Amino acid sequence: MFKALIEIFQGKWPPIRMALRRFGTFKVTLVVTIISIIFSVLISIGIMFLTDGSISIMGLFISIIVPAILVPSFEYRVLSVLSQLDFAEEKLKIISTIDELTGAYNRRYFFEAASQELARAQRYNGIFSIAILDIDNFKYINDNYGHLAGDHALVEIRKICNENIRMPDIFARYGGDEFIFLFPETGKEKARECLERIIRSISAKTISYENISIQIRISIGLAEYSHRVLLVDHMLKEADLALYRVKHEGGNKVI
Repeated sequence: MFKALIEIFQGKWPPIRMALRRFGTFKVTLVVTIISIIFSVLISIGIMFLTDGSISIMGLFISIIVPAILVPSFEYRVLSVLSQLDFAEEKLKIISTIDELTGAYNRRYFFEAASQELARAQRYNGIFSIAILDIDNFKYINDNYGHLAGDHALVEIRKICNENIRMPDIFARYGGDEFIFLFPETGKEKARECLERIIRSISAKTISYENISIQIRISIGLAEYSHRVLLVDHMLKEADLALYRVKHEGGNKVI
């Protein structure tokens, strides 16, 4: 029984999910109970008219009291299970999109979002940009201060980047000491302004870790969508080549 209700909740009846989120289990149970009583009374009146053409007060009383007792006790348990299921699903969805160490979005989430943005740009002749961020002195930080200091540096970079991007933009961990940006409906120059602001913010900040002051330098490679781009990987390759140029020229800037 519960399994069938859960399947309905997940698939065919999303309004139940939305109602539980907005009003809570108790209020939804109350509404369902009232609706059940109304239906019970209407059905009872119909049956009484069809059988003897009159309305019985006792029949009406029974049609009210039975659902008023049975529905809340059963419905509340069912809705509580569904509410817990909804909470667990949402929590799992969040966990599956977030990098555990840094709190940034993970690589998988980035590729899903970037693929959707690419499809939109191809269909509507749109534009968007992608950028790869790499820490210039990450190996030095790990070698001299330890891997925990390196992890702390990654978290601080995530904080600074999230403070400087817009709500629609996506900032994700690409792997190791690399992060990646997605700028929807944004050309290269506008994206560059944001990235240069991030570089200035990171360069100006001294990170403290166990009484150690750490200065971070970063490099960023930037790529803009064009009609010849068929896959997200093509843009990533272009951004990676730009990042290589930045590194070759001394780093701490965006190309």
